Amino acid sequence: MNCVRFGTWKTLQSLMFCVVVFATTTTSFAQDKPSFELSEDVRKALTPLFSRISKADVSRATVELSAETVMGGKVVETSDSVYQIASKYPNQYTVYYKSADDRKRLYSDGKEGVVALTPEAFFRLSNVASCQELATRSEINLGPYPEAVLALTLAGVDPAVTFLGGMKSVEVAGKVKYRGSIESIHLRGQQKDGVTWDLWISDEGKPRPLRLLVDLTPMLIATGQVAVPQGYAYSLRYDFKSWRVTGEVDEKLFRYTPPREAVEYESLEAFQKQAAEKLVEHPLLGKSVPEFELTLMDGSTVRNDDLKGKVVVLDFWATWCGPCLQAMPVIAETTRKFADKGVQFYAVNVGESSSLVKGFVSEQDWDVTVASDPDGDLIDLFTAKSIPLTLVIAPTGIVEAVHQGFPGEAELKQQFTDELEVLVQGGRIASSVTADEKPEK
Repeated sequence: MNCVRFGTWKTLQSLMFCVVVFATTTTSFAQDKPSFELSEDVRKALTPLFSRISKADVSRATVELSAETVMGGKVVETSDSVYQIASKYPNQYTVYYKSADDRKRLYSDGKEGVVALTPEAFFRLSNVASCQELATRSEINLGPYPEAVLALTLAGVDPAVTFLGGMKSVEVAGKVKYRGSIESIHLRGQQKDGVTWDLWISDEGKPRPLRLLVDLTPMLIATGQVAVPQGYAYSLRYDFKSWRVTGEVDEKLFRYTPPREAVEYESLEAFQKQAAEKLVEHPLLGKSVPEFELTLMDGSTVRNDDLKGKVVVLDFWATWCGPCLQAMPVIAETTRKFADKGVQFYAVNVGESSSLVKGFVSEQDWDVTVASDPDGDLIDLFTAKSIPLTLVIAPTGIVEAVHQGFPGEAELKQQFTDELEVLVQGGRIASSVTADEKPEK
């Protein structure tokens, strides 16, 4: 298992789709019936908007999403993305999700569904989901928490299914001037899983959604898959820049015409498999490691020259990468057994701020030396397209082994043990030896 990226290493939130600890696909706005009685003021606030959406034949919307990571009251990571949505009841739509590292468009003309993964890759869906089915649970990754925004932007859906099912409470927080000028009603809800949301609706004859804020922190803590640092918070803010459920929508928007150079895949899995196969042989395997400098958590630096004559293990990881967090204890334990033989291990965090990494690492029982690569410059130097990525470098400076992904605890432990036993004795690993270097038979 690994986390694949297409683009630059920037932020935590841009790769939420491959996360274990932050996976929101397993927990969404619940769809069971409310277990509480709605107050009259909540009914009056929600019914006009929900009724407009459920009775709509068409819709158009542009929604900006800002995902924020907070440590100790300070925003340490921000990632922006955007949704462009058009729909026609009951099963025609196009949903375009665009972030710094991911662009994906979902099409349905009512007869056929298509997912365009990149301008050059697409696959067809076996079944066409209705607008309601898409809003209830999307089978396609469309950002970190798509159900909420889809429930407020797809024509003919019942938003109550998303916003009132599985709730512990919903209340009117008050009437405010949104951004100082728009009369609005502020509602607050708490789900049974602890997730809270705040929704601002324009207070007018034809209400529209203005902003939705979702705090996922309680859910992340509840997963228990990894320790969440004290003072950590993660939230999503959706701003509805344009929104309408009237007028006309051109049906050409719902049909996909592939470019001439586009490749059709059988499924998302087939596309991912081919992408993973391209990562099997790393270009640095068997070659000299490029000149690099590690910046450690205490501000000190380590360069190539400082590591000459030692076996060095560099593991690139991130707090959001589930496979990375699974592999880390295995690598740490195995390299520790060879520490007295000159093996040095550095866990290089990718694309995250030092303050976030420090807080996260302090909650883990790893006992490893951590370096920081906040802008992704170092991992780009090592030509990585996925993490976890681990390089095993010989005392000569040759990259003797490259591990991509997490094959499992037992397998990874055995691989590292075998490789390190060879390298500490001055040997070479067969997979890194080029044809020219191999002795003639």
